[in-house]
Amino acid sequence: MKIIPYDGDKNLEDIESLSIIIKAVPWRGSYVPAFFIQSPEDEYPMSLEEMNCLMDGVEIAKKSVDQIIDFILKHEDDDDK
Repeated sequence: MKIIPYDGDKNLEDIESLSIIIKAVPWRGSYVPAFFIQSPEDEYPMSLEEMNCLMDGVEIAKKSVDQIIDFILKHEDDDDK
């Protein structure tokens, strides 16, 4: 997996490719994850390369969310002192 910063001229939302949307949906006093894969058009041809890229993105996002959770937990401990 190669991670590079996006430095293109287009907004990410304007690039016609697959995307994954993940939402925390309220459910029974807590949250459950919901997700869907979105394509720019109904007859969009999905490729294995593009799907693998999305999987890499999910791994990167997981690491980032883990770091944010760790930060929140550490600051909650500071507030208790």
